[in-house]
Amino acid sequence: MQTVHFIAILLHILAAVVWIGGMVFLGAVLIPVLRASRATGAQYTELIHKTGTRFRNVGWACLAILVLTGIVNLGRWGVGLERLTQTELWGSAWGRILLIKLALVATALTLSAVHDFVIGPRATRTLRAAPGSDDARRMRRAAGWMGRANLVIAVLIVALGIMPV
Repeated sequence: MQTVHFIAILLHILAAVVWIGGMVFLGAVLIPVLRASRATGAQYTELIHKTGTRFRNVGWACLAILVLTGIVNLGRWGVGLERLTQTELWGSAWGRILLIKLALVATALTLSAVHDFVIGPRATRTLRAAPGSDDARRMRRAAGWMGRANLVIAVLIVALGIMPV
């Protein structure tokens, strides 16, 4: 069982590193480089679209690994479905931290889904059709803020995961 636990923790950490690192790369490297290069509207849109689509696939694979290994890790701590329904768990400091972490995970999953499957594609369509329009700027700004919010949530999840009780 220790080998399974070790592998679950290793995969959990690696998936978090790739997911968070990808978000940091997009916001701190790719977008600033594109803006500084003064890429044309079409070039900017296509590069963001292709990079975003590629990262979406990697990101969702990481999120799936995080959820699955998170369940394995909870099991190692003796937290299964039955214990999740007991008020004793939620009354403890560890349980309250877990509750906040799970709420943030649900928020991150929801925000990722809306960003990746609604706002992102809509922003791409709008940028392709009318790159300089107010609607295109608004959609690009919304996608950017959602990405930043998800990054902050991801960092909070990590902080809660290592928080001593």
